[in-house]
Amino acid sequence: MKEIPKHITVGEARTVKSNLRGYEMKPRLVVSSALVVTLLVVCASMLAHHGNTAYDYQHPTTITGNVTEFVWSNPHCQIYLDVKDEKGNLVSWSVESQSPGILRRNGWTRDSIKPGDHIAVTLIPAKSGAPVGFSGEKLGKVVFDDGHVLKMDMR
Repeated sequence: MKEIPKHITVGEARTVKSNLRGYEMKPRLVVSSALVVTLLVVCASMLAHHGNTAYDYQHPTTITGNVTEFVWSNPHCQIYLDVKDEKGNLVSWSVESQSPGILRRNGWTRDSIKPGDHIAVTLIPAKSGAPVGFSGEKLGKVVFDDGHVLKMDMR
């Protein structure tokens, strides 16, 4: 086995010797392989972020209540509202909507919804029954008492 010199000048380092069964890899191949692995890890985490297994897409619903908070932030805006259940008890709901960019294209601003507004939100509820839902895509919308509608389509 050839001894690797301690000082290598430009042009001398043509291959990188691996201790794994004597395979040699070119530096570009090492960098390319590392880049591919990094991209796969990043893409996998993004897909996990956008997973839809937590929501019951077969049973969309509409909830009506008073807004307690509207958070205009990336990656998704959040609508928090108090809704009365069948027994008249207040239940605090958290609704994840689209990104500010998508909402803006649908005519929304950060002041479109304010605490105290009485709204109806069409959403996809959590499968677990928790007071959490996703509102977006084709069915996502908010309807105000005066009848005006804000949609959440991915235009």
